[in-house]
Amino acid sequence: MSRRLPSMNALRAFEAAARHLNFSRAAEELFVTQGAISRQIKLLEESFGVPLFRRLTRTIELTEHGREYLPVVRDAFDRIEQATLRLVNRDRHRILNVNVLPTFAMRWLIPRLPHFAIEHPDIEVRLITSIRPVNFWREDIDVAIRVGVIPDSDPGADVDPAMRPRISLQMAEDWSNVRAYRLLPDVLVPVCSPELMKGVAQVHEARELLQLPLLHMATRVHAWPDWFRASGVEYDIAAHNHAYGHFFMVLDAALAGRGVALVPRMLAAPDIQAGRLVVPLELEHESAGAYHILCREHQADSATVRAFRDWLFAQRDEQQTLKETASLSEADL
Repeated sequence: MSRRLPSMNALRAFEAAARHLNFSRAAEELFVTQGAISRQIKLLEESFGVPLFRRLTRTIELTEHGREYLPVVRDAFDRIEQATLRLVNRDRHRILNVNVLPTFAMRWLIPRLPHFAIEHPDIEVRLITSIRPVNFWREDIDVAIRVGVIPDSDPGADVDPAMRPRISLQMAEDWSNVRAYRLLPDVLVPVCSPELMKGVAQVHEARELLQLPLLHMATRVHAWPDWFRASGVEYDIAAHNHAYGHFFMVLDAALAGRGVALVPRMLAAPDIQAGRLVVPLELEHESAGAYHILCREHQADSATVRAFRDWLFAQRDEQQTLKETASLSEADL
């Protein structure tokens, strides 16, 4: 008996339009005209005998029938994609496309990647760097690493939001079908070059940092004011007139002796350990966000994604062990 199924093109048009709630964006994604999307959905509605969308003046919304049908179609597409990937990648060299924040890639991930290649010689990691919110529907990405806050997440009853520097970066454009794993905390600490501290009295409290030039981040405008507030000091952000676009830029400025940068400790760790940067005041505050591993929900347990995720967790745990060992050694001195 032949199956009674709609056309694949019509289903793709429906899924994209339902996800975007916009026929024009669905058309852009599928490289067709808006009229083609409208016709495909109209064919579906006529075939089913029920409306899938409610056409309003400037927008569209799913009807009850559309809301009921969407998860079924999406699940079917996910299963087809998974099965296809398994067939394509069987007995083949596997490629993993990873979209990462630039400074995280340069300072944390790339120095460790050779170890992943040794452990998984059959997986080729292709890195792409970007600070834009990731969109798994539009981009050919398997895994992304972003820093921020998961929408509607609970910070925990023991967390005082006022003591956490805000982070306004958006991690994903569309959170549907996205799974997030917390990788690392975003712990902010002041750093500068040793030369900058020459001739400067030892800093004992946050207020004393105001005697030094402070380096700012365009993407973290709240960092210094919130860090000072959490330290019990009021700071007027209007006092600065220049900001850097990336952490690697502000770190380079700090290395050049331009001022004090407020950065995630893990990104400055190599330079601190090498003596190129110093921490003028051992006072750190964890921001409201964290570094997360993002992937498609239906690919989260694929062999390639799971191998990379588990390796990242192992690297994190090793870093924490080394940090604890170093702290114990310092305590014994």
